[in-house]
Amino acid sequence: MRQSICIYLILAAVFLTGTPLWVSAKADRPSYNQSRYEEDYSFLRDASRRTDYLDSLKFIPADERGEIYFSIGGETRQHFEYIDNENWGARSQDDNGWYLQRYLLHTDFHVRDRFRLFFQLQTGTESGRAGGPRGVDEDRMDVNQLFADFKISGGGSSDFTLRFGRQEIVFGARRFFNYRERPNLRLSHDAAMLTWQDAATTVTGFVARPVQISRDFFDNNSGNEQSWWGLYGVHKTGWSVFPNFDLYYVGLNHEAHAFDQGVANETRHTLGTRLWGEEGALDYDVEFVYQFGTFGDSQIRAWAVASDTGYTVPLAGERSARLSVRADVYSGDNNRNDGDLNAFNPMFPKGKHISQSAPVGLINTYQLQPRITLKWDRHWSATASAMFVWRESLNDGVYSIGNGLLRTGQQNRSRYVGTQQEVEVKYQFDRHLDIKAIYNYFESGSFIEQGPFGKDIVYWSGMLTYRF
Repeated sequence: MRQSICIYLILAAVFLTGTPLWVSAKADRPSYNQSRYEEDYSFLRDASRRTDYLDSLKFIPADERGEIYFSIGGETRQHFEYIDNENWGARSQDDNGWYLQRYLLHTDFHVRDRFRLFFQLQTGTESGRAGGPRGVDEDRMDVNQLFADFKISGGGSSDFTLRFGRQEIVFGARRFFNYRERPNLRLSHDAAMLTWQDAATTVTGFVARPVQISRDFFDNNSGNEQSWWGLYGVHKTGWSVFPNFDLYYVGLNHEAHAFDQGVANETRHTLGTRLWGEEGALDYDVEFVYQFGTFGDSQIRAWAVASDTGYTVPLAGERSARLSVRADVYSGDNNRNDGDLNAFNPMFPKGKHISQSAPVGLINTYQLQPRITLKWDRHWSATASAMFVWRESLNDGVYSIGNGLLRTGQQNRSRYVGTQQEVEVKYQFDRHLDIKAIYNYFESGSFIEQGPFGKDIVYWSGMLTYRF
């Protein structure tokens, strides 16, 4: 409880004064990437560009020319959460909220742009939650990433990169292939990956198994319960309409996967394409997905269409407003007795794609979410949204963001799941430190109200993140 009081005091100090708690460092370089291995600090070979107070850690040369170097980085996230009527009141409830801590520390070793070794530790703790930590809340310490890159020339401007080891995997808009940033502990995979890249095209082939979290020291492993493989391509066409597109195939094996139809071993194949780009103030991202395979003795035939379209309006000074609409449809099962499974599987979805609280997932839903994002200056930003959720099939249930069944749909003919309002306010002190306050209210629709637990959900969150 003491930690949560500290979080609220920090929030109050920032939002009431509107000024940093200390002097910001120079903003002379891009923001930190959520995927820390994507950062490149080779530009710090030029000593005149070492302007940040932590640049001595970001570029540590091991030879005179700086072609062999180390980079050290990390993150701490302090996170207070409170949920009233979690899972619409079905779970054991917590009256005071709980406090989550996450720490990440990494080192990145480069040799002449041809070899690289990336190592990242992760630890997470939870305190104060009634019922104890959830499966993604707590891990004393483990290896989140440990992979090696070998790069060879492919001729001309192209090259090949072989990566193997434990790694986070991200593709496309991160709707279905993401590292699970919203919960306390991130998702990684034991994988081998081969990427070919030139100026306009990137093609990646991979085989992987997701890492399962255990709470003791260095005991996380990837088991045989899930494995996946695929080929993912991205091409930048340069056309004025649809200047960029992705094409991909992904296969997935999942033992004893539970849907409203039942529990069985699942082998699923996914074909998808994504069209994305910008045209002046307009930005768009549209994805089409078809899935087939087997679920026990049943055949899989599922699909999804997801889109995010926005328009950015410049305001006075540094201010801007982005008006956007996210419109998604994810198929559900039509008939549990017809020999087919029509429920979509989003595989490894991005939780924040919906909201910070993410009360529902990406199976058997229509989702419509208008949003407005305001950027006031380089420090302040805010987002407000309303999300409307319906069931796609009246014969299938509602699922969590982790793809688990929350409510059966077998005896309920109502379609409307509910409406969620969300407000998020962020203050960026400098490139290292930011703080967020998040409020969600999920108003239960007729489908939820007709179940045994049908209360509205209220979610509060305060989050302080420091990166170096």
